[in-house]
Amino acid sequence: MYFSNKQIRAKARNLLDGNIFGKDWLKSILLTIMMLVITGATGGVLFYLSNEYVKPFLFNFINSFFQSDILELVLTILLSLVDILLLNILIGPIMVGLSAVHLDLVRGDGKIKISKFFYGFGELFDNFQIGFMYVLHTVLWSLLLIIPGIYMSLSYALVFFVKRDNPHYRWQQCFDESELLMDGNRWKLVKLLLSFVGWFIVGAFAGLGVGCLWVCPYQNVSFALFYDELRKSKF
Repeated sequence: MYFSNKQIRAKARNLLDGNIFGKDWLKSILLTIMMLVITGATGGVLFYLSNEYVKPFLFNFINSFFQSDILELVLTILLSLVDILLLNILIGPIMVGLSAVHLDLVRGDGKIKISKFFYGFGELFDNFQIGFMYVLHTVLWSLLLIIPGIYMSLSYALVFFVKRDNPHYRWQQCFDESELLMDGNRWKLVKLLLSFVGWFIVGAFAGLGVGCLWVCPYQNVSFALFYDELRKSKF
């Protein structure tokens, strides 16, 4: 990779005009809030309906035929997985849209365009599918062991950027290309992500956690730069 993580962060600040109250920084914060509101509203409603109606029905139905602690445990685990998927139901379209916003900024568009946030909803089914498979793969790997889960989540970290650059790709192609790009670069991404921990800690104490919103644009643009530079070095 051409740029070190330090250089990536410096370039990210420059792209955001180095001003936490600048237009692009604030626009990116707005996009983060939109993401939280949309995912929270849709996922929250589905989560509520599942726990209020679906789960009680299934447990009562099964218990009417079987009385098994093991079966109840398995059902609880499966429904917990469903809950995670429901809470992240729109992660695909939203993350592809956010990838489009920040990649365009990185590649010289000059400013953040709010309208790009909805780019991922253009191919709704395909982007929904990649989000679903991303969450499913990450959770299933994490159920095996923590370390494999972390390793594979790093391998899949770039799937939404890949989908942004290759709208015709199916979800498996996005996963394969993300793994290819991350080969030999997982530790570099870990160090990049860890470099924001201090910022988030400061943000957590600023305005009762509101300050964390100001860290998100910095991290998102840095992540887009990481992908863009990695892509240049690989292809």
